[in-house]
Amino acid sequence: MAAAAAVEYRPWRPPWWGIVVTGAGVAGIVLGLLVSAFYPRGALSGYEYHLWKWQADTLLGTAFSLVGIGPDPGETAGDEALRAYFRLTSQIRAASEAATPDLGLIETLENERATYENDVERTIEGRIDEAVVAAGLQRALPLFADVRITWPPVNFELTSPPRLLVRSPRDRIERSGDTLLKNDLSLRDIQRIEEQTDSERVVSLVISLGGLAAYPAIVRDDRTFSSILETAAHEWVHHYLAFFPLGREWGKGGDAETLNETTADLAGREIANLVKARYPVEFGDGEDGRAPARPQSEIDFNAEMRELRQQVDGLLAEGKVEEAEAAMEAKRLYLNENGMTIRKINQAYFAFYGTYADSPQSSSPIGPKVNRVWELTRDVGSFLAVMRDVTTVAELDRALAVLERGQGGD
Repeated sequence: MAAAAAVEYRPWRPPWWGIVVTGAGVAGIVLGLLVSAFYPRGALSGYEYHLWKWQADTLLGTAFSLVGIGPDPGETAGDEALRAYFRLTSQIRAASEAATPDLGLIETLENERATYENDVERTIEGRIDEAVVAAGLQRALPLFADVRITWPPVNFELTSPPRLLVRSPRDRIERSGDTLLKNDLSLRDIQRIEEQTDSERVVSLVISLGGLAAYPAIVRDDRTFSSILETAAHEWVHHYLAFFPLGREWGKGGDAETLNETTADLAGREIANLVKARYPVEFGDGEDGRAPARPQSEIDFNAEMRELRQQVDGLLAEGKVEEAEAAMEAKRLYLNENGMTIRKINQAYFAFYGTYADSPQSSSPIGPKVNRVWELTRDVGSFLAVMRDVTTVAELDRALAVLERGQGGD
């Protein structure tokens, strides 16, 4: 009989980063469970979305991505993944808008698209990172001034974002409290939530988000290539600003929130333009993720919204709340009759979309001022170097004055 083979037992020595990641993940999950168990449950508790769960679910994937574990498609493979992913997105949107949607077909297309998701994420992340480097937005490591990195690293997930419950006082347009909600709510759920939230003094609206600056960022997966690229860049700008005075003011409401969103909008759009200029991708006709073409309306939506916002601001300033609400409902019906379906327009609608000062739903003077900063800098790095330290309109005015003097007032 042959002698038994000797077995050498070696101590387990996991990598240090594995211990840190696993420990942080376990701690986050335990903390989240404790909060869920002992925190008072409100009327919306069954509908709420918990970011800690998102962080726990994506923790390992984020760690692997940051240390370079996983696929890294080259330029050719990346372009192929982009074309396949967004061609399938267009097909899914077309199938979903059919008179009688074929659920089996939609599920098959979604499963096929999922095979390209990681390559698409890595490709877009890498190209945004290159744009960030080109813009001079990398930062030196502490104690290692010669080593520069993109911080935070560009990281996002294509998925279905949570919804957002926005509240506003009835007598003025102001975001007075937001609540993240689950993404799979039915229309009946949404109506029930809004009914529970509304009162004589408060109106609400449940919004579908395009993205959320969690980490990794949450980016809606059923939009066009350009939209997803801009959203991913927009959310990275929020991540970047979080380490500067402007970003630390986010969530405090008022002008700080509008400054943050308007800055991220403009910088994110310009970063996306840098990516598209460096890596032009050829998509087939109608295969870039867009939905089937619809008949063009002769109505100018932006002009209609600007006019309505001015009208509502004027009526509310005069204390004519019911008249303002009647004007918003009349405009909603008019738009719907002309092929622009909007479920609800109220003070909360304008409070949310008005945060983006360059949108037609905004009456904030911040938008033109931030645009002027861009005109005077014309470079994403220079633009963010100015805006990241601005936390109030007064500081924005002072920064603009300095830039104007540098340009000789032109």
